[in-house]
Amino acid sequence: MIRTLALALALSGATVYTGDGPPLADATILIEGERIVAVGRDVAIPAGAERLDLRGRRVTPGLVDAVSRLGLVEVSAEPSTVGATLGPDADPVRAALRVEDSFDPRSETLAVARTGGLTSAVAVPVGGLVSGLSAAIELGASPRVAHAPVALHVRIGAGEPGARSAAFLRLRELLGDARLYRGNRGSFISRRLRELSAGPLDLPVLARATSGELPVVFHVDRAADISTVLRIAGDGKLRAIIAGGAEAWMVAAELAAAGVPVVLDPLANLPVDFDALHSTSRSAALLRERGVRVALSTLGEAHRAHRLRLAAGNAVAAGLDRDAALAAITRVPAEILGLDGIGVLRPGARADLVIWNGDPLEPGTWAEQVLVRGEPVSLRTRQDALVERYGTAAPLTTPP
Repeated sequence: MIRTLALALALSGATVYTGDGPPLADATILIEGERIVAVGRDVAIPAGAERLDLRGRRVTPGLVDAVSRLGLVEVSAEPSTVGATLGPDADPVRAALRVEDSFDPRSETLAVARTGGLTSAVAVPVGGLVSGLSAAIELGASPRVAHAPVALHVRIGAGEPGARSAAFLRLRELLGDARLYRGNRGSFISRRLRELSAGPLDLPVLARATSGELPVVFHVDRAADISTVLRIAGDGKLRAIIAGGAEAWMVAAELAAAGVPVVLDPLANLPVDFDALHSTSRSAALLRERGVRVALSTLGEAHRAHRLRLAAGNAVAAGLDRDAALAAITRVPAEILGLDGIGVLRPGARADLVIWNGDPLEPGTWAEQVLVRGEPVSLRTRQDALVERYGTAAPLTTPP
């Protein structure tokens, strides 16, 4: 499909999943420019609009991965291709590190992600205690950073003996100093304030987190650690989000009471370490049953981001409601991270959508067309080019 953005585009006859509620059968989506102007069964199509008959097809919002390393990692074993992190000997507090400085819009991982229906992702930093600031990326024909910063990222986990306690102690100190800085910035600049535990680039970022301006994503798995994070977040009035959350289902009541959402990978169902001893494939279903908002993610696996929809399908197999699973890879991640206008098909939303040849959560289905800002994007990947160049056309034969 070749689209002329100057004309309206009507996608008619499909089963449309709006990202919010049950699907609409035999519905029409009307797009003008980069935005959706109407969705429903009785949409008036203006004269001169391009029309596309999608009977038998299903349309969803473009998928959103809330915790991604797309555009930041090309070959994980080759350090020169790994961005948005610092070396092992660097200061563990690098709040001012910005993902957009390392984002590569030409990364081969981006085209592969599009084949799985992804149109947006939040690229996150890694390493240290305070890893830095994430950025929202858009996977259009010319991938780009669409919004930055999105959130501040903090990592809590096992390490050397005492590392966990030291991390929480340092985190409380950092947040206390950030609040002090926020109310005494002039004194800090004029060097009339005591020495603080973070540098002049990190303190303003930490101050924005303590004021509630920036959400704080805590990458943490162990139930006991999640409880501690909730206490720290409550004391500091932080806008907290849990990422990973292998054992989050065990403290679901606390999470629900605090209104803290969880981003998890439903395929993570084995105790890969002592922080995830009680990991289960039913995490998403258990959390949602107890009132916790859940988003699903590949949790930074840049080379398997295209499997996000399949992870959602596994969550359905483990008990998560189907509509909730689709919302967890479209609307919910966008909402919890403050990314307006994506993850939904409604008037005014950005025209990011995917046309599927069947149920998008089934392995035998694939994306036939992806639109970003109303513009069709190529689903051709480097793998396709390699097959075309090196594949053989000779038929396979059975020895006599």
